[in-house]
Amino acid sequence: MNRKQSRRRTGVHPETFAEMEAVLIEREERKKKSGRPAALSLAEQLLMTLKFWREYRTFAHLGNDWGVHEATVHRTVERVEAALIASPQVQMPKKRVFQEAQIVYSIVAVGASEVPCERPKKVCRPDRLPFCTRQQRRWYSGKKKQHTLKFQLLICTVTQRILGTATSAGAVHELKLFRQSGVRFPHDTAVIGDAGYQGLWLRHRRAITTQKATRASPLCTQQRQENRELAYTRQGMEHVIRRMEVFRVLKGVYRHRRRRFALRVQLIAALCNLTRACQS
Repeated sequence: MNRKQSRRRTGVHPETFAEMEAVLIEREERKKKSGRPAALSLAEQLLMTLKFWREYRTFAHLGNDWGVHEATVHRTVERVEAALIASPQVQMPKKRVFQEAQIVYSIVAVGASEVPCERPKKVCRPDRLPFCTRQQRRWYSGKKKQHTLKFQLLICTVTQRILGTATSAGAVHELKLFRQSGVRFPHDTAVIGDAGYQGLWLRHRRAITTQKATRASPLCTQQRQENRELAYTRQGMEHVIRRMEVFRVLKGVYRHRRRRFALRVQLIAALCNLTRACQS
């Protein structure tokens, strides 16, 4: 496949695929016991994992295409994900990086997106019915009118590089998710966000958010112009979210265990950074 075909079918360029394959080869060489030989090569295992993220098909369908059992596909995908997340080339920057003096970003944009998920099961005793209702309610998003998972991104507006990720249940507010992430920036860094981050300036003094109008106090011409300029500055955030949602695992209804959702968000974010570096 050429570069265009590879990007459309797997979501990454051949150069990015080669870097990820090198990570798997290095991990395989460090193993002391080889064990039973795998049915698929390392390149085939990586390609199957990428197609799982890109197309988000069931393990049974992928197993039929590759001639293996669906349980083998499940183990292979989790093994590849564990190997990639442990590699320094694929990991995201740590939280303390933002506070280091030698790394100061001029403008950082923050934004969030929601991924629909299956309704959590309500399995409990009748005497604990209120508790079970609360358990389902924490995944219900009033904005989307369905059960969702939420992921948040921090990007540099100049390079459009993803600097950090955070995940939560769908009912968590964007500003609360930002506070729970524990990220702190130097005082010289400007943080911009949409209307969901009203009050961000209480945590960071150089925070700028969209001004909201009310029926009693509509926006003036200057405030509307400032909102347009802010939207133009943070449009790179929407482009990055779109690049991540090219992988259907972050776009369609999330069917798998929610505890692995944060890991897959980090991996796809690092994948977008690698792809961006190859393009430049």
